[in-house]
Amino acid sequence: MPKNYRDENVYISAKKRMQDIFNTFPKVYVAFSGGKDSTVMLHLALEIAKSENRLPLDVLFVDLEGQYDTTIKHIEEVAVKKSEEINLHWVCLPLNLRNSVSVFQPHWRCWDPEQSEAWIRPMPQHPQVISNPEQYPFFKYGMEFEDFVYQWGNWFSNGELSTCLLGIRSDESLNRFFSVTTNGWRRRNWMSKASENLIFSYPIYDWRTEDVWRYVGKKKIKYNKLYDYFYLCGISIHKMRICQPYGDDQRQSLVYYHQIEPETWNKVVRRVHGVNFGAYYSKTAVLGRVKVILPEGLTWKKYAYILLESMPEITRKHYTGKIKTFLRWWENNGFSLELIPDQGNLKLENSGKLPSWRRICKCIIKNDWWCRSLGFTQTKNTYKTLYAKKIA
Repeated sequence: MPKNYRDENVYISAKKRMQDIFNTFPKVYVAFSGGKDSTVMLHLALEIAKSENRLPLDVLFVDLEGQYDTTIKHIEEVAVKKSEEINLHWVCLPLNLRNSVSVFQPHWRCWDPEQSEAWIRPMPQHPQVISNPEQYPFFKYGMEFEDFVYQWGNWFSNGELSTCLLGIRSDESLNRFFSVTTNGWRRRNWMSKASENLIFSYPIYDWRTEDVWRYVGKKKIKYNKLYDYFYLCGISIHKMRICQPYGDDQRQSLVYYHQIEPETWNKVVRRVHGVNFGAYYSKTAVLGRVKVILPEGLTWKKYAYILLESMPEITRKHYTGKIKTFLRWWENNGFSLELIPDQGNLKLENSGKLPSWRRICKCIIKNDWWCRSLGFTQTKNTYKTLYAKKIA
């Protein structure tokens, strides 16, 4: 899909979208992470909410426990101190989060009451903090983060037309570009329908990273100082990410965690399996970030079986099930199991047009839990089947 450029700047366009949002939806809330995009979006929303007499503005912040202390200070600075303008929902509940740096603990549970002595941070004591699971009728102990935020949006709507403002920008990746420009809701390409009453809105979807920082500078708004530390570490402004750092993409920034906040890092190492390993190897072939090397004397198929046998049982069952589905799909599309090549044309493999045992090995080595490199997407049932009870 080609990009269409307009004469007006992105700030004017975003303000028009915000105005449209408050004119259309009886209920509006902002998904706030403490990052630059959601911070800018929050200020834009407040600007329009004031003019429309729609204050206080509802803001959802899901605290994932294992976050930078600098980010938490920014949350307090921006959201807590503006309680007259913001109705903050600061959620601290036991949710399951992806941990891409360990096959023994592929998910970990933040704010797990059974692990309270090992928490990375003490439970925040602000009046806005929600730590009682009974607050939400839909909540299930250990539910996934993605499921929670979706269920929370539906709970918030309470049967009325509602929208969640998300600071997703198409400039960040091709996947995000397609996700915010191909669905559309009522001829608005920057909206998507989540459920009957819940709509996701992306009012700054067409902003570049430079636009975000230009807004911060011109408006002189408070921002997360973690970005200053990232800059001192030599990270490009286009590569800076603020979120729980153990995900499939986020793990590449683990190496900076112990440089920026060593005291927090020590607690993270004790709390989450594999993070020290991930900090050392997330940018190497050990976790599949660069060329994966086949051990001498093995085929890729034999290597795949060896990798699977090295895993704990629950993880091995998960990957085995995904691989069987992968092979079955290709068998139905012209490749019998005997014809699956050990390796093939690398460009065809990387584009998903050719199966191979090398692709399977890469998926395992990268600890690609959802097996996106094999063509899968994240599903709710994947987690529920294997982790319905308790993560070790």
